[in-house]
Amino acid sequence: MSDGLLQNSHGNRPRIVQDDIFPEGIAAIDFAAEAGTLLVGTNAGHLTLLNSSGELIRTARNYSGLRKLAWSGTGQFGAAVQGDNSLVCFGNDLKPVWDVQFTGNIVGLAVSPYGSHLAVSSDSSRTHIVTTERKEVARFESPRPLDFLHFLHEKPQLLGAAEFGHLCCHELDGNEVWEERIMNNVGGMSVSGCGRRILLAAFNHGIQVLNSYGKQRGAFMIDGIPGSVSAATIKNRLAATTLESRVYWLNFEGELIWAADLSQDPPQHILAGPLADRLFLTTQSGRLLQLAWA
Repeated sequence: MSDGLLQNSHGNRPRIVQDDIFPEGIAAIDFAAEAGTLLVGTNAGHLTLLNSSGELIRTARNYSGLRKLAWSGTGQFGAAVQGDNSLVCFGNDLKPVWDVQFTGNIVGLAVSPYGSHLAVSSDSSRTHIVTTERKEVARFESPRPLDFLHFLHEKPQLLGAAEFGHLCCHELDGNEVWEERIMNNVGGMSVSGCGRRILLAAFNHGIQVLNSYGKQRGAFMIDGIPGSVSAATIKNRLAATTLESRVYWLNFEGELIWAADLSQDPPQHILAGPLADRLFLTTQSGRLLQLAWA
């Protein structure tokens, strides 16, 4: 494996354990923490399921127009957005189970850790919570469309964030637990497994750190404008990318562990492994990297 892409890096340099190319480009990725499987969706509409060593498990080729992916922590249930408003759900064999069309464009998607529920939000500012058997259990509206959705691991609750102005938490029956007005744009949201830390990639405002009730507790300021963030589930590590095509690996004290300049092949998606020892990274050329720290 070549690590030429990481030549402009510093800090505790990781080991490259996977380096694959998807020539058609990668549209979305998601990782099943309990099953240890990585799901990759390509711009050509292919789904590829890999184990934690990067070895192929299976593929499927009937997901044209794929834009978003969500994969349960158990690796038993997933969902994909195709085109503007089509949602298709599938099992661990990657074969479609059911699908539905929405009246508005889908902007947010999440699947609960144990694969019992999924949440879908649209540009009409409406969010639906549905069981994996296709039964809608809740529907609620928010002041702005919830572009980012996340089910908590330890509570039956859903967190949602709009690109600007709104952060909220709802029970699975749709009842609001709390809501906060946020005063900055958001490019990405990540949540620790217990939900005690909510991280927002807030562009010029750095990486905002919030508690489990959406109250601000500080910020990580890095060199550049953060546009995405991903936190490990159970340990204090986080990854961020910037609009200047840099990648950062930090601890929760804001101390830099590793950083790289990927402007030669800009990063598109990042996922911190649940145990904070891995980082999955995709680039504009369709490259998939799995980086590991001892």
